[in-house]
Amino acid sequence: MHGLGPHMIMQGGKHTTVRQAMQELSSAIEEAKADISGLFALQYLIDHGLIAKSMEQQMYTTYLAGIFRSVRFGINEAHGQGMAMQLNYLMDEGAIVYNEGTGLFSADVGKFKAGATKLTGEIMTIQAEGNYEKAKGLLSRYAVIRPSLQRTLDRLARLPVDIEPQFADLSEQSN
Repeated sequence: MHGLGPHMIMQGGKHTTVRQAMQELSSAIEEAKADISGLFALQYLIDHGLIAKSMEQQMYTTYLAGIFRSVRFGINEAHGQGMAMQLNYLMDEGAIVYNEGTGLFSADVGKFKAGATKLTGEIMTIQAEGNYEKAKGLLSRYAVIRPSLQRTLDRLARLPVDIEPQFADLSEQSN
């Protein structure tokens, strides 16, 4: 979904790129756009019968799990920052719910659909307008580690963020 949206835009009567307009915010905004618009596109395919409706809950739950993986790399890099923004935005929309008692997150599919549509539109508009200030405001407000997320990250700290395969050198083995 990185190719979705304009590349060249007009700002102040001059041609520029979205990347130039977004400056240092470009990568985080672009990563967030690609993620959330991908979810939007998958929902479109479900709604039009091209992907089984039975995949819907799994799709949103898997997306939610993916947020935690990316944020564990830190919010000082584009993917983590973009995912933290999506998590907090979707929580504020009621799409992602945190249960204080259990410490677990869950996805409200109906609200997730609406929230993904809304956030996709917001990011796409920011990029199309080349609106640096709106991008900065969106990231400042949402690309943060809130207490509920921090508690979850603390619980996940013992788990590896990624796996590192160890390959045996089979050429040294005799048959």
